[in-house]
Amino acid sequence: MEFIASLFPILHLVILIAGVFLLVFVKRKYPKVHNFELILVFILFFVLVAIFTEPGLELLKKLILHIQIEK
Repeated sequence: MEFIASLFPILHLVILIAGVFLLVFVKRKYPKVHNFELILVFILFFVLVAIFTEPGLELLKKLILHIQIEK
């Protein structure tokens, strides 16, 4: 686990770059796909990658605790 934690910023950047290459591949294979749609997909992908980092998980936990209704 410590090895993965030591790769924290590099691993996520590599995943984002791979996502960009995948979207470029999709755009070349399917030219009717609009750029706006690809940008939205990348934003959603970026949010998913950001959530699955340690600071992202902590923020998500705080939001869930804030949303919960006390009895």
